[in-house]
Amino acid sequence: MKKLRMAVAQPYTRLGDVDGNLDQTVELSRTAAAAGCRLILFPETSLYGYSVPPEVLAKATTADGPVAERLLKCAQDNQIALAAGVFERDSDSDEIYISQFIALPSGELVVQRKSGGHEKPGIARPPKERKLFSVDGVSCCVVICIDSVMPGVFEDLVNLGCQVELVPTAGGGAYGCYHLEDWNDREKYEEYETAMSKSCFPGGGAMWHRHALHMVLACANLATGDDGCDYFQQGHSMIIDSDGALLGLIPGSHVQEHFCPKMVWADITPRTPQHLPPDALYPPPGAAASA
Repeated sequence: MKKLRMAVAQPYTRLGDVDGNLDQTVELSRTAAAAGCRLILFPETSLYGYSVPPEVLAKATTADGPVAERLLKCAQDNQIALAAGVFERDSDSDEIYISQFIALPSGELVVQRKSGGHEKPGIARPPKERKLFSVDGVSCCVVICIDSVMPGVFEDLVNLGCQVELVPTAGGGAYGCYHLEDWNDREKYEEYETAMSKSCFPGGGAMWHRHALHMVLACANLATGDDGCDYFQQGHSMIIDSDGALLGLIPGSHVQEHFCPKMVWADITPRTPQHLPPDALYPPPGAAASA
């Protein structure tokens, strides 16, 4: 079967440091390309951080701005497709969206906007639209964070012929933040071990769904640690093949001193996607809410 080498990456995103986060993105993309990767996924808002103080939103970029230009140059120079998370400013309406800029080696930029989720001040929510793009003949689609668990998402992707679902996320904070000095406290270390066991396993039927759908899943979660504002994002990224096998994993981190740029890559097997069977072992996203 045809293989495609791809990577998921976690820059150590610093809130509002767009240039510094871009530098990490370019360097990780170069490293992935040198290893033979043709596609690399970065987390949701990976170039900005997920908090939205006015000074960060003021840096929101347009699809024809300098951020997109640098991503496209990186994609072309290294012959790799890369998907990076941004706050996008619409050049016509001036509204700001959570978007993924997908820079292709051909020089094309695909923009996927997030449509679901809780309200964030200053962030617009567009109508749902799924954009398919191709990497070496493999059909891919970015589905940002909560959009990946909305009712009907699997049906949409299969109907589009999507072979690789790319899910950039910015989840975190649920299991606590620690420092190295905390390891001298037995109770805190036990809490840390519990946090790792909860945040590092791809639960919820993720692997079985890939097996049933014949569709690859790649997830990249934002890694900021304590962003100094509103959030703690621990990372945790993975690649699950179309047969349900876990091929690559960057474990989440709950220790502030452990944050640094990380990446993992794997050879995935694109297949023709198929709908879930009616007696699915795990229900599809949104099934319980819509029942």
